[in-house]
Order: sequence, then C-alpha cells, then structure tokens
Amino acid sequence: MRVAALQPTYWARTHVWNRVLSADVFVWLDGVKFSRSSTKWEDRTVVESSDGRPVVLRLPLRGSRNASWADAGLNRGWQRHEKTIRQCYSRRPHFAAIEPLLSEVYGLEASTIEQVCWRTFEKVAEVLRPACRVVRSSSLGLASRKGDLVLDLVQAMGGSVYLTGAPGAAYLPRERFAAAGVALEVQDWAAPRTEAGLANPSILHLLACHGAQGALEALAERSRSIDRPMAGV
Repeated sequence: MRVAALQPTYWARTHVWNRVLSADVFVWLDGVKFSRSSTKWEDRTVVESSDGRPVVLRLPLRGSRNASWADAGLNRGWQRHEKTIRQCYSRRPHFAAIEPLLSEVYGLEASTIEQVCWRTFEKVAEVLRPACRVVRSSSLGLASRKGDLVLDLVQAMGGSVYLTGAPGAAYLPRERFAAAGVALEVQDWAAPRTEAGLANPSILHLLACHGAQGALEALAERSRSIDRPMAGV
C-alpha cells in the first residue's frame, strides 16, 4: 500500500495532485506546525492571467506565523481571490469545471487558513475523484516529528511504500524505513507548463484549460523507487 502525506495546501499545484492520485492513502498533515515563509507554498497558489502573467494568491495570515495549522488564523480579504480567479479563467474552454468550486469555497466565511485549504482540496477531489483514502493526521494522535512522524504515519496506515518529493526525501531516516520494511519512492514526474511558460500551475489552471478528464490525463503517475527493502529486513 502506497502512502503519501503533505501539509494542507491552498488550491494545490499540479505536483500535489499527481501525488494524491498516485497514492492508496493520502495523509492531510494538519497536525503539524504551520510555518509561513517566502519559500513555502502551502498557504498560496499561482494562477495565470488572461495575458499570460503569473499571479500568486496568498491567504492573509492573522496572528503568529509559527502557529499550529489549527491556530493559523485567517485575515480579511481572502475572498477577493475569487474575483481574480474568475478574471484569469472565465474565458478558458473549461471554466465551467471550476466555476461551481469557486462559489462553494469563497461563498462561506472561514476563520483559519487550514479551513480554506481543506475546502479547496475537498472540492477539487469531488471533480477528480481520487481513489485514495484521505486521513487527517490530527485524528491519529501521533506525537513524533519530521521523518519519524512520516514513518509512524505510514505504519499507522498499514503502508509498505512512502511516496515523497525529492526535497522531503533528504531528511527522511532511511535506515528506520528500511528496518520497518517500508520502501521509499521519490515523485519523478514532470509538472505541466502553460503555453505562456508557467511551470507547475494551480490545479485550477489544469481544470479550466483541459477539463476533468484532460487534467487526469496530464496528472498521470510516474514515480521511482530509491529504497526497496530486502525481504525479511
């Protein structure tokens, strides 16, 4: 059984959905610390304007940038993102695929960043219909951290393979994974690039330009094993 795990993400970019669709179990890491920085994408996404310019949308934080995901508050102004997205994609051939999602995400108030991230994930999942089981890490009661937490999550799910991105693979305790009989696979997938040159756009772009079926075809699985435990280890 293949397990993937990622922190909550706002209108996740295409590499996230490739991983979701490649997994048997996807763990929504809402039980860890939220951290806001210029290099992190969990609380932001990137769409493309009608003239090809990249537009980064970031959920406005209220309170500490080092809070837990449950406590990372949401400031006013986030609902204005709906207007921007509509301006970007209203003339794309499959805008009808995302229009109802926008109303359902932005039509209700929210108090935390995680709440909005989950809403975007849930609505896209209703369109793409991934076969994986989705589990919130906060429901598992695990107290470990970083690489140890990942292994504990995989074992709690009964997994035999952990699917990770290349950056995440660098800090995983491979010896512990091997001793536990859990293989590591690194996501080896070329994210799509828009005609204007934007690499790895939001899933919104893929859906608005190609529809649900086209998006699923573009998100086809490809991953490679980096550690394959020996039998009996």
